[in-house]
Formats: sequence, C-alpha cells, structure tokens
Amino acid sequence: MRILLIDIDSLRPDHLSAYGYDRATSPTIDGIADEGVRFDRCFVSDSPCLPSRTALATCRFGVKTGVVTHFGEGQWYDNPGSGHDVDPDRAMSFYQLAHEGVRTTSVSSFAERHMAYHFSGAFQESIQPTAETGLLAVEDGADVTDAAITWLDAHAREDDWLLHVNYWDVHHPYVGVDEYKDEVRESGDPAPWPDDEAIENQRGMTGTRTADLWPNPEEYGADWYEEKYGESPMPERIKGREDAVQIVDGYDAAIRKVDHEVKRLLAELEDARIREETAVIVTGDHGEALGEHGIYAEHSLPHPACQRVPLIVSWPGVTDDAAGSTVDEHVYQFDLMPTICELLDVPQPAKWDAEAFTPALRGEAFEGRDFVVSGHGIYTFGRAVYRDDWLYVRLLHPGVFHHPGLFNDPDLPNDGLELLHDLSEDPHQTENVIGERPDVAAELRSALDRWLVENTSDGWTEQRPVEARGRDPLAKMASYGPYLYVDPDDLVDLYQDLNRSDEQIKQIERSLAQFPTAPTDKR
Repeated sequence: MRILLIDIDSLRPDHLSAYGYDRATSPTIDGIADEGVRFDRCFVSDSPCLPSRTALATCRFGVKTGVVTHFGEGQWYDNPGSGHDVDPDRAMSFYQLAHEGVRTTSVSSFAERHMAYHFSGAFQESIQPTAETGLLAVEDGADVTDAAITWLDAHAREDDWLLHVNYWDVHHPYVGVDEYKDEVRESGDPAPWPDDEAIENQRGMTGTRTADLWPNPEEYGADWYEEKYGESPMPERIKGREDAVQIVDGYDAAIRKVDHEVKRLLAELEDARIREETAVIVTGDHGEALGEHGIYAEHSLPHPACQRVPLIVSWPGVTDDAAGSTVDEHVYQFDLMPTICELLDVPQPAKWDAEAFTPALRGEAFEGRDFVVSGHGIYTFGRAVYRDDWLYVRLLHPGVFHHPGLFNDPDLPNDGLELLHDLSEDPHQTENVIGERPDVAAELRSALDRWLVENTSDGWTEQRPVEARGRDPLAKMASYGPYLYVDPDDLVDLYQDLNRSDEQIKQIERSLAQFPTAPTDKR
C-alpha cells in the first residue's frame, strides 16, 4: 500500500470548505474528503507544533514523552530504551511501520526548526526541502512540493511506502499569498465572527497577539517586522471587524495556496498511474485562534481553535462504502497511526496511548473516545478536556494574558484559572460558565485529575493527584513560565511606552507575583 500523509501547520478545520466553510479555500482537499471520511472532532493530544508532532511520531501523551513545549526541559524527548535498544512496547510509530517493511519518508523542515531530531530520526529518510527556516526565511510550499515530487519520481511505483509531506505556509506570516486572496474573497464571505461587538468586548485584555496589542515586544518597532509581515500586515491593534477580516483573508489565502500544492502532489500520483491505489490523508499539527479568547493569528491557549484539527482519510478499498461521510465521535489525531498499522497488518506496540479508529473508515459502528485531554505548552501552560459539547480548561500558568470576566481574573472562581464553555450554545467561547455550572465543572475536573494520575503513576488513590503533578512535565515547566516568545518585563515596559492603562500593567504584575518563575535564559 502507498500512503501520502499531508501535514499542514496551523490548519483549523472550520476554514476548510471541506468542513463547510463558505469560502472555497480547499477545492483539492474537498475532493479528497468526497472520496474518504472526515473527522469532525479530532483533537491533538498535545499542542502546539513540537508536542503535537512528537505525539504523532510516538503515539504517546506528552506527559509521558516529556515533550510538552518548545523550550527548556519541556522540549526534549525522553527516549524509552537503553543504549541502542529501543523499548519495543513504546516504539515510534513511523519506525514501527519501517520495521515491518514500509518505506517511510518525511519531507519537512520541522525537525530543524524545532530541533526535533527525534522526529526526523523516526523515518528511514528525512528530507529537508530548504534550509530557509530562520526568523525571516520561511520555506515556500512550492519548495516542499518540489522535494516531494523528486522523491515520487524515484519511488512512486514501488510498493509499501508512506510519504509525509509537511507545509508551513498557513502559519503566520502569510507569505506568497497575494495571488490567492482575490480567489477566496470572491468565493464567499469570511467567517462572520468576530464582529465589532465581539472585538470591543476584548478591550482591556492584556497580552500580545490580542485585539489590544498584536506584536510581541521584540517585534514592536523592529526593522524586520514590516519585512516579515509586509505582504499580510498584522495591525498593531485590532480596531474592528475590518482589521480582523484582513487577518482572515491572509489565513484563508494561505490555505488556498497550500491546496494548490496538494493539487500538484495528486497530479504526480496521476502521472505515475497510482492515484487510485494510494491512500491520501490530510491533517494538521494544531489550529490558529482568529479571535477566540481575544487571541489572533496565534496558538496561545488550550482551546478548540488551537487543538481541534482536520483529519480526512481517503483509503482505496477501505473508505469506499463510507465515501463523503463524517465521523462525529471524539478521536485523537495520533489515533491515525495504529489505524494505519491495523490496515497494513503491522503489530501495534503494547504501550501506545493511541487507539485505532478503523471501523469508522468503513462506515461501521464506532464509539470513539468518551472524552479527550489535550495539553498546551506555549504562551500559556494548561490542559483542556473535551467531552460531548463541553470544554473545560485548567490553566497551570496564564502567561501574560488576562481577559476580564473570562480567564485569569481574580473575580472568577479559582482566580479564573479554570474555564468552562458550552460549545453548543457558545461556540466562540465568549462566556465562562465555571460559576454557573459547578456540576459539569466538578465532573470534568475529576476526569482530568484521574487522567493525570493514570498517565503519571501506576494507579489511582484519593491522595495521588498532588503527587502525580510532581511528575507532570507541563507543571514543571510552569515554574519557569511560558515566556519563550514574550518577556513579561519587556511587555510592561512596552505598555508604559505606549501609555496603556495602569490596570493592564497591574494585571501582568499580579500574574508575575502569583506565578513566580525560576531563573532561565528564556526570561
């Protein structure tokens, strides 16, 4: 079997026309969805980029691998095994396929960008399409496709391969997208939210990548800022709906750009006469907030905008009877890998956390997960629980963010470090109902505590939650603060230079006093 795994950075499903978006952002991906199965409630186990792809490559939660963030001790993979001997019960997913005769290749700059060499090492072949991965030098999707086509030219007609192709274009800055903006604008209206009222309600929030201040302090006024974001400029402040749509236009155009690259890949399969016998999978490592919780064009919080990702699987001979269908049950993104193993008759290691969803691809009865837990480790540290239509968030560290009446607010229960949203009634998470629904909060709080203990210890007792947190790498990193991209002291200085309100400065200082940080070169 041949498998093409398309991995698109920062891709949220509700901006794909395949998921019902009004704009035609993804005509090629739509065609893949028509031939396959679309998962509506797929969540990454860990976000953002480094924790997410590590989870995909290991089929294990970040609380077990140690990779929960992008820096410090929380970025290093704790490789199970000793010396040259990998623990067979915890083998990396792509290695497991290769060990059973599937040629595995990745075309991606991800390992270099995040020093994630365990990810590239999981494949037989790791191809970096370009060395352009620095602050201003972002690889173009066309370079990625060219490298993938070169590999396909040599290997497409061979049997039993998996080709992972990773695009970064949908991550800001939205570069090389001008030619696609008119296409998406003319195809339909942008998402109707946030409107002017929603943006106005976000005034007074502290933190960067927000309606009140988008640039991080090191970016503000920097010579390279305009160069980096010039094509799709990020406003200093989101003054209203027009500014928000400007960002959305860049994001949607970037999706359309990547969709064009996917079209080139499928054309190569057609030229090799293997398109109809190749499984094609489309997913992403995380999404991107476009106003949710007051955050724009960034992945800063454990919430659906960041942690819900597309998952589309078209597998000849498997999804034929279920073509065009959707699956509403909860799954983790890394559940994809044991599913591939099952379909290829490859043994699944005993201590993976991932579970196959093969029946769903055949249109058979499928229960899915009762709930999913997703950790998040940049800008803020925390975890979300998704069950039915409920979202519960526990913030271990709110970073520099404070949203009056919504989170990190001393007037809310537990100082606003817990959020509860009914996604069926409040899909944009504008109301924190933690105080109004203590029954639901208690259930999901307990579910998270039990999950944490089960994944950090050998069993559950009423005395174990605090003990378990001592072995939680995300809690350990919270002692340093999630300040890789924004220094709170620099933000206070910037607020003072910009004559921002004393209340915003006090909120940052309050957070720093509440969450003292250990010394680190990232502060």
